[in-house]
Amino acid sequence: MIAWLSGHCRQVGSDHVVLDVSGVGYEVFVTASDLASIVQGIPLAVSVHTVVREDALLLYGFVEVASRDLFRLLISVSGVGPKGALALLSTLSPSAIARTIHDGKPGPLTKAKGIGKRTAELLIVKLRDRLPAELLIDMPEPMVAEPKSSSRTPIAQDAISALVNLGYRVQQAETTIDTVLAGDDAPSGDLGALITSGLAALRTDGRGRHGG
Repeated sequence: MIAWLSGHCRQVGSDHVVLDVSGVGYEVFVTASDLASIVQGIPLAVSVHTVVREDALLLYGFVEVASRDLFRLLISVSGVGPKGALALLSTLSPSAIARTIHDGKPGPLTKAKGIGKRTAELLIVKLRDRLPAELLIDMPEPMVAEPKSSSRTPIAQDAISALVNLGYRVQQAETTIDTVLAGDDAPSGDLGALITSGLAALRTDGRGRHGG
């Protein structure tokens, strides 16, 4: 696996550069923000994420290591492939993405091409507690501390994710699962039972799913 490349930029495309490394040209896909700072003919070093497919070997390069690390987190979420992650990092800075996910606000994420509201909400559920610490350093203290979210068990998080996948809003799913777990007969150790109880609670309360 290729971790990084250092050479001279021989070509600048609309979404990629061709990097000459000891006489070998590597096509590397980059974000729009990185692309704007790259000049053809100058030395260039990028941290790389390698995607190996049956029919291709694709390289995604980042001037900053933090961007590469966040890219890897983004593609770990179902529905967000390399193109979607690159679109997110082309639309928002890494710190802005982290702030949006941390605050639980999917709106800014949907500005990226290929990222719908449901996918944005799933990113919040899956990554809120996994964000790189360095991206949160400049955030106000009250926004960093979210004991309610961090105290949820993995089963609770999975149940919330399941409800989001079924079309419910993130806040709606979180409130429902928290309420179910607070009950006397909470099925805390059984994911299937917890999801079923959550769905039952949503139907009882008459809470509908959202569109899109």
